[in-house]
Amino acid sequence: MLRNLRLPIALVAALAFALAGACNDSTDSVERGFTIHFIDVGQGDATLITTEGGERLLVDGGRSKSRIIDRLNALGVADLDAILATHADADHIAGLVAVLEEDYQIERIYWNGQTSGTQTFGNFMDLWDEEGSEVLVVSRGDTISLGELTIRVLHPGGLTGDSNVDSIVLLVGCGTVDVLLTGDAEIPSEESMIDAGVLIEVDVLKVGHHGSRTATSPEFLEAIQPEYGVISAGLNSQYGHPHTETLEALNAAEVQVLLTDTTPDPDGVTLTTDCSNVALVELP
Repeated sequence: MLRNLRLPIALVAALAFALAGACNDSTDSVERGFTIHFIDVGQGDATLITTEGGERLLVDGGRSKSRIIDRLNALGVADLDAILATHADADHIAGLVAVLEEDYQIERIYWNGQTSGTQTFGNFMDLWDEEGSEVLVVSRGDTISLGELTIRVLHPGGLTGDSNVDSIVLLVGCGTVDVLLTGDAEIPSEESMIDAGVLIEVDVLKVGHHGSRTATSPEFLEAIQPEYGVISAGLNSQYGHPHTETLEALNAAEVQVLLTDTTPDPDGVTLTTDCSNVALVELP
């Protein structure tokens, strides 16, 4: 487990091109770093992973169609290699509908295979047909390649029919740095991963279900022991997210909590890694 390092936002551009600090794994292959933006989309999730080589994967897109496009434009994103919907809830995929309507030339679309009868999901499917992207269903044990970065799928092991419980969970890592993205995964999802033995200690946790009390059990936190916990929720959330119980659990586990809705950066929370250290990019 690595300690964190805070850097001013003036270093963002330099970090984006200097993340190639050589990190050798057990096979002596060179690993390169990545930047991860936990984008402020209000009450919802949107996470952008950008490799040192410039490849991009957008995980979820929030509820607002205009907000995700505005945020991507502010981040200078002109192209996306792939998108992934952790599950079919509107606060995760409505923004992806907007992304598919833009000229991003998306090569691959990942999802868990669980359909929904909502109009938003119907629009999502119609647009991916029009896009002509390769559509891939992923589950536990699968990997996603993004440039030289390999992303592991830890959940679901199988579909239960519960949208949140079946959320895709991703482990993004290189060298000795790991980031866990949990979508709206809840305590049954966490128990499934614990029982499957797929969890490891991580540096960063994207806290499940916007900080709801239905996720982030003490047992889960003990298994992964994150340094940072990023909560993606709307300011004055109508659901009361993040819940007090979750914040107390994170505090008890000595996790530094970062919230997309209260960060000084209008675009959300940005972290970078060179495969050896995690840097939190902050406004001066």
